[in-house]
Amino acid sequence: MKQSFSTSSFAVNVSKRLSMGVISCLLASQVATAQTESKPSIVSSVTESGITTTTYSNGKIVKSVAEGYHLDTAFYKNSNVVLSTKPKQYWKITDRIGVATPFCKEGEDITMFLKSGVYNYLTVNHFWGKVGLGILGGYQNFGVSDDYKGPQGLIARNAATRGIPTSSLKYDNVGSYEDFLLMIGPAVSLPLGSKFSLDIDAKGGLVNTSAPRFGATIPGNLGADQVIFRLNPSASKNQLGGVLSVDLLYNLSKTWSLGLNAVGFVTKTPFTTVGQDVTPGSNILLTKEDTRTHGGCNFGLALAHTFGACSAQTVYELLPPPPAPVVCAVPTLESESGRMYDYGSTEKPTFRWKSTSGTPENEEYIFKLYKADGSGIPVYQQTTKSTTLNLPNNVSLVNGDECSFYYYTIQSSVQGKCLSEANAASFGYKAKPAPIAPVAKTEDQYIFKIFGGSTATKYFGTGKPVRKPRKIAKAATPATVTAAPAKKLIPRRKKASAGTVTGVKKYSTVVNYENVATNPNIKWPEDLPLPKSPAVYEYEVQRLSAGDCKPTGQVAKYKFYIDPKKPNDIRIIPDSPKRK
Repeated sequence: MKQSFSTSSFAVNVSKRLSMGVISCLLASQVATAQTESKPSIVSSVTESGITTTTYSNGKIVKSVAEGYHLDTAFYKNSNVVLSTKPKQYWKITDRIGVATPFCKEGEDITMFLKSGVYNYLTVNHFWGKVGLGILGGYQNFGVSDDYKGPQGLIARNAATRGIPTSSLKYDNVGSYEDFLLMIGPAVSLPLGSKFSLDIDAKGGLVNTSAPRFGATIPGNLGADQVIFRLNPSASKNQLGGVLSVDLLYNLSKTWSLGLNAVGFVTKTPFTTVGQDVTPGSNILLTKEDTRTHGGCNFGLALAHTFGACSAQTVYELLPPPPAPVVCAVPTLESESGRMYDYGSTEKPTFRWKSTSGTPENEEYIFKLYKADGSGIPVYQQTTKSTTLNLPNNVSLVNGDECSFYYYTIQSSVQGKCLSEANAASFGYKAKPAPIAPVAKTEDQYIFKIFGGSTATKYFGTGKPVRKPRKIAKAATPATVTAAPAKKLIPRRKKASAGTVTGVKKYSTVVNYENVATNPNIKWPEDLPLPKSPAVYEYEVQRLSAGDCKPTGQVAKYKFYIDPKKPNDIRIIPDSPKRK
């Protein structure tokens, strides 16, 4: 889209704005003069330790406290003091200089073939605290790379359509791309500790942009060069644009800062192109005007200087004292809170409190009693000047099978002009004791394992099952479970000793079975297949905790003999006696 600005219209707009500004200043000065005439005169003004105390003829006292100073708390905590703050004001001028880099967009850059250049921006901002407003004036330029002479450039393509070899082209001298900026906008200065600060400028306004100049010609028939292609700046150079600048500054002193700068910019660039008509036999030059988006990122250094600083001030205005307000003090409770009376008790609490006011003779107290049922409706209330209260006989308190809770509040009042906050406490009556149900006894549980086994030819014993191991103790601490000590055996000739086996052949030591039972004595499980021949097995048993069913105490270990023909006749093999 073609966009242009008229110089005459621009001047008319500026003159109108200046006229309106002058009129506004005159009106403001007249209003200020009228206000000054109505203001009270200054009786005295004294400055001491950063605090200026000004007394006016109407009795108002104003204290202006400079930044870094503090006022006596007794003054600014007065209820008649009006507080206002005046932020620190100052001017900051910042110069930014560095390398300007254009944004390369595919399809548009082969039109101008821009490359990096330089920039120089100068901003002046006036700050109120951390926020400011100012103007920016700047200049930047970009060069034109030699790629415009290449085979993909507009010149070579234009010549190719006419059958002109590129070797016969004569290229013009190149003129750089230039931007002149004049903008206005806000700024923010954020301190980063005592030595660093971060400045952010956002400006928008007018950009006077000039497209680059380059082109090519070929020798003509009459000695004059014939234009093949040429790119020129447009007559409509004034465009709108925007700049966003970020500075990371190091404070060299109170007024000077140096740091790094990054800038992003965007605008529109109008330009014209002149080329030979590609129609065969035509010598007409065609001129076309177009516009492209222009933007980029600049990086460089920033130097800032602060001047005209006015320190921040805190202003306190002491107004005439209002009438002393009537204050009601909250009474302090002295009776017990949270007391619980036994079930069936007919005792009623006695309520006592104490005044915290300097003039208790002017006070009266409002007592309210509530039942803690969520209704919020008092079951009894009374206004009294005494600090002790007993409930009358007609006020009955519920004392049934369920718990009954009550709470009460005390407030003070002075001549009916004020009412203090409530101080509260509670009490209650216990419920009827519930009978305790007997706890069912739980059976002990044991975990046991059967290891097997070793084949045995025969068991030699008395023919009766050896006594079974005694039960594991049910003590809270881990109990030691051991087998009954074996009796001392007297060896006999040509006969096997009682309680022994012969022909034992070990063939497995794996766990055959594992389960939980309530009886620790050895019993062949019903779901475990019997051995095919007599065998010797090992049996381990350990008590389980009743709380978490985890094994507790020591592990009892036994060996036993079983005949598949007599599965219920399990015989425990006693341990071999120790040799003396």
